[in-house]
Amino acid sequence: MKALVTNAKNRIAYNILRSLAPAGVKVYCADFVPRAMSFYSRYSFGHFVYPSPFSKQEEFIDCLISKVKELNIDVLIPVFEELFLVAKHKDKLSKYVKMAVPDYSQILTAHNKDKWVTIAKDLNIPVPKTFPVARYNADPGLIEELTFPALIKPRQGGGGWGIKNVASANEFRACLAADGPEGQPWERFVVQQMVEGETICVAMVFCRGQLRGKVAYQQIREYPAFGGQATCRISISNKTAEDNFQRLLEHLKWHGVCQADFVVDKITKTPHLIDINPRFWGSLAQGIASGVDFPNLIYQIALNGDVDPVDGFKEGVVTRWLGGELRGFVQHYSHSEKKFLFLRDFFFSDKPTKLYDDFSLTDPVPFLAWCTDSLHRLAKFRRARSHESLTGLWQ
Repeated sequence: MKALVTNAKNRIAYNILRSLAPAGVKVYCADFVPRAMSFYSRYSFGHFVYPSPFSKQEEFIDCLISKVKELNIDVLIPVFEELFLVAKHKDKLSKYVKMAVPDYSQILTAHNKDKWVTIAKDLNIPVPKTFPVARYNADPGLIEELTFPALIKPRQGGGGWGIKNVASANEFRACLAADGPEGQPWERFVVQQMVEGETICVAMVFCRGQLRGKVAYQQIREYPAFGGQATCRISISNKTAEDNFQRLLEHLKWHGVCQADFVVDKITKTPHLIDINPRFWGSLAQGIASGVDFPNLIYQIALNGDVDPVDGFKEGVVTRWLGGELRGFVQHYSHSEKKFLFLRDFFFSDKPTKLYDDFSLTDPVPFLAWCTDSLHRLAKFRRARSHESLTGLWQ
């Protein structure tokens, strides 16, 4: 059988490749970036470059259809936000290839914080107070009703992009007087009351509203530090967070993969839902290493219509994103109170790393390709900015 995986520049796609290929699937990968890391993997059966799914959306869909027919692809696995565009054109694409993706309306609900927050409240799932930033531009007097510290976050988006910590009402007013993060309009942002505590993530795969597998894990380190993507994590159960996320996805009749971030209040120990990713997530390797092979599950659901549920996951499993660990090292080291203990844990942890997101001694070239691409962007833009993304909102 043949599968096509998009967003080959991303470590998520790389993990899908190294999950499916050893199982006998011929995996093609593709991206609009010509030197994507997965192109160089020993697990890639072939690759090609497609038009940007953000600036050339119609051409992207047409290219997928053409390549699916040319290569006789059985299953299409969209990885990142190009999944949203694939879902939007699901009826057209499903004539030529099988896939397991949510409906576009489901994605818009889970991707917009102002939408899923309302649903979570109706289901009695604890969430931080969340309001559109535009509300305070229109009526600055409402700022006095906010509790600080608070977080300014994009209404759509994740991974640490566009997040700003505001400590006081005066600091919030100063923010509103300037341009939004990354030069984006304030209409794209919400303000969310901060919950102090540890971050617990829960990822699940559903088949037409029925749970088929899950994993939960605690973030140990992040990049950017304190609010970004997990670079080191350990699988750990949190039944309340898991049950709440399952109830939400059952309510949405979810189909496909989905991931959520919770912050466990350090005083009450209550997990608060703070973010949802209606797609594959950066820490996909954590699920695979913990005994829940999400790529294979989504492949089987797409190919056969369903799959047997996976019963639980292994706790205490540690995985790391090597590139993110290297990027965030200085930040975490400078903020650590006990620097020797930090160095010991970083380099000689008592809990060995079972799997790296982006590096393998038996397949080292993709990581080198990622490093080269990152250095190129750093030299070009003077910061480690991401590749092209959607300039507006999915709607």
